[in-house]
Amino acid sequence: MTIAWRSPLGAVLLLLCALSFAYLLLPILVVVVAPFGATGYLAFPPQGWTLKWYAAAVSDTRYLAALLVSLRIALASALIACVIGIAAAYALTRYDFLGRRLLEAIFLSPLILPTLVLAVGLTLFFTRTGLLQGSWRLIAAHVIICIPYVLRVSLPVLRRFDRSLEEAARNLGASPFAAFFLVVLPVVRPGIVAGTVLAFITSFDEVVLALFLAEPGAPTLPVTIYSAVQLGFEPSVAAISGLLVLATFMVMLLYHLLSAFRRQRD
Repeated sequence: MTIAWRSPLGAVLLLLCALSFAYLLLPILVVVVAPFGATGYLAFPPQGWTLKWYAAAVSDTRYLAALLVSLRIALASALIACVIGIAAAYALTRYDFLGRRLLEAIFLSPLILPTLVLAVGLTLFFTRTGLLQGSWRLIAAHVIICIPYVLRVSLPVLRRFDRSLEEAARNLGASPFAAFFLVVLPVVRPGIVAGTVLAFITSFDEVVLALFLAEPGAPTLPVTIYSAVQLGFEPSVAAISGLLVLATFMVMLLYHLLSAFRRQRD
């Protein structure tokens, strides 16, 4: 840090870095702080201080029910996408077959496909074929958009994996499944966890697919927030967003504390 400040270029880069962080974090800070205002509308800085909007958001059963739906769908989508993504990444890195690059491109294609186009296409497909019912339609759609994130994180990790370790386990009598679960999986676990977390966040935050495919009686939390904003942007809606930001911050803080504890223990 001291060396960077001695150089004019380093000072400029540090200033740009600080401005970038401020640009990204200040809107989030506004969302968290604005609902503390006593007015019936959002204002920043808040005019007066009260917890009634946060209390109203917590006591509203619509948001709690939608949160449980989002958590259930995001968890199921992330787990299914993790299994499919890891299996695909393992096959793409271990075997050289005709069309391997094409198959990888197909798995990654949802990253560049507009979500609205995918939502309309899946709605027509499920309507005409009658495949899947209820929340499973939305879960299937979320799996499609989550697999690329798992794949993008898992592929580099598996490509760097030393195959001699797996071959040694096979030579010692381990079956292919045993070698994968006892040797490969523990080594690539950080990449798998990262990909699963990305898939969970992507599914939890998705709005467009949920608007088309979610059950009318069981909307997800993003859809509920979107509908509330359309009717009128009350401070309680911002309070829900602020609670999500605070929950994310607490999870990140807990993760860093656990990581620091593990490093000290090791």
